[in-house]
Amino acid sequence: MLSNRVTATYQNRVAICMSRTVVVAGVGHGLGSSVAREFASQGANVALLARSADFLEATAEQINETKAGTALAIPTDITDANAVERAFGRIHDRFGTLDVLVNNVTSSQAGRGGILEMSEDDLAGAWAVRVAGQFRCAKAAAADMAATDGGTILFTTSQSAIIPSENLAFATARHAVRGMARSMASDLGDRGVQTIHVVIDGWIENPDLRKQYPEHERWMDPDEVAATYRRLADNPQTVHASEIDLRHPGDEVSFWVPSGQHRG
Repeated sequence: MLSNRVTATYQNRVAICMSRTVVVAGVGHGLGSSVAREFASQGANVALLARSADFLEATAEQINETKAGTALAIPTDITDANAVERAFGRIHDRFGTLDVLVNNVTSSQAGRGGILEMSEDDLAGAWAVRVAGQFRCAKAAAADMAATDGGTILFTTSQSAIIPSENLAFATARHAVRGMARSMASDLGDRGVQTIHVVIDGWIENPDLRKQYPEHERWMDPDEVAATYRRLADNPQTVHASEIDLRHPGDEVSFWVPSGQHRG
């Protein structure tokens, strides 16, 4: 009986994924490509958005050759409103309405430091990608989902969205993204749109970070994180998440929430 239930659960999950269109905004060597592969492995149609055309094309080709789903590479600069509009138009033309958006956008353009070192250009650069860019993608996806059968939007941030950080540009952008996600969750839940702010409270493995920090030991497997994302997007009919933090089991929680503060 247990084997039959497990088989039925797996078949139901695959059926759900095969009918879905998923957009991953911010596809690189780490979590973004893992998320794309995870949804495609269950048969979903996956659109890949990032600036790097060569990497996107290679990733889409690898997914189309090895996974059950279909991948579409759309090189996109999300700081360009017209480019985002064209990208989502292509997705509609190819796959139809959206079911899942994973906003996994990051940027290294902004300078590091506190307010005494920070320039307005540094601040604007961080916000152009991490806030305005993600807003454009989220707005396009939310409009689609709210007008149809709902869906799930996930925002990836870090502990700097919760705790103080001297890196002004990144910290303010992360806090803004958290506010956007939680506002959307409050606004769109009754329309069937689940909006989740995901706090990555640790280090997700990727080749560049491995080289940069060779002494670090506790790495989160991006494929395992991606599987968690996919599970969060499965069957959100009667239960919605709004904020969740993920970390390596060997890491301690790096932030706390004051007593009485609502976390969703």
